[in-house]
Amino acid sequence: MRVRVLAFGEVMMRCSVPNKKKLFQSNTLEYMFSGTGLNVMGQLKKFGIETELLTKLPENPLGEAAISHIESLGIKTNKISKGGEFIGIYFLEEGFGKRASVVTYTDRRGSSFCKSKLKDYDFDEILKDVKMLHLCGISLAMNEAVREIMIALAKKAKEIGVLVVFDCNYREKLWKKRYEEAIPNYKKIIEYSDIVFASEKDISNIFGIKSEKENVSIEEILKDLIPEFASKYNLKLVAGTIRKNNTLNNQTIKGFAYRNNEIFFSDYSELEIYDRIGGGDAYTSGILYKYLKNSSLKNMVNFAVASSVLGHTTYGDTPISTLSEVEELLSGNFSELKR
Repeated sequence: MRVRVLAFGEVMMRCSVPNKKKLFQSNTLEYMFSGTGLNVMGQLKKFGIETELLTKLPENPLGEAAISHIESLGIKTNKISKGGEFIGIYFLEEGFGKRASVVTYTDRRGSSFCKSKLKDYDFDEILKDVKMLHLCGISLAMNEAVREIMIALAKKAKEIGVLVVFDCNYREKLWKKRYEEAIPNYKKIIEYSDIVFASEKDISNIFGIKSEKENVSIEEILKDLIPEFASKYNLKLVAGTIRKNNTLNNQTIKGFAYRNNEIFFSDYSELEIYDRIGGGDAYTSGILYKYLKNSSLKNMVNFAVASSVLGHTTYGDTPISTLSEVEELLSGNFSELKR
């Protein structure tokens, strides 16, 4: 039987302004569907893992279009709840040169997902045969009802032995009172987590674990913070990335992961950005895939970095690299043209 991974999270409609125009310059938009859970499940499916998405979508043609898109990625949809009329939408203006990309949300909190309730989900049935559950801090920021669902789902998963993955993904704009509101909710969810994706800022600003080191590299700070963080919350794995921005469309990325008192940092890898959104989800997918395959930390992190590098080169939020493409990049066998 193939490993089954389930993600809980919102599915949104992304409306992109073509040709790097600003929103007011265009009367044409390209739409697709997106979401952290959707992106991670889509990439894991491309790697050969059986995946499923848990969410709530409107019971109308818009919801049906979203389900068709999810199914086109090979993700199972039979546990998706239906009801309400609206889906969250965001507009993307792609940056160029010194002009940054801009994301504008509509009334996201009026979506079917954000109005869902605990009674919309049967956890006993949902978690049957699931090995790993993926949760995200973006969903945690939505409202109290969604937070109640997430925490109850994580608690139930933990009770029955399902691995709980939590990606901190702190977004300042989504929390009305910022850290003051976020901290207690993050601390609730991490009590049931096994694998956590976090940055140095997440560990320090949300979980209150500080480093006494000064004038040292971010790697040295992480070496100081992560062991205490993992020990305090009994985490099986902590992972994340360090980025350096060279230009808007050129960055370098370094991955890291900690497990069993061992930490590994990859080398920095240069990446060219065709589409920025979803690149972090490609890294997450790579880590989770290799974790499920019982790989070494070095193999896990290097594979995830290669996955992220490729994820930045494809259009759309959901990374779509195949296993062979990632392995080819890792091996150094890059070819400009395949015939």
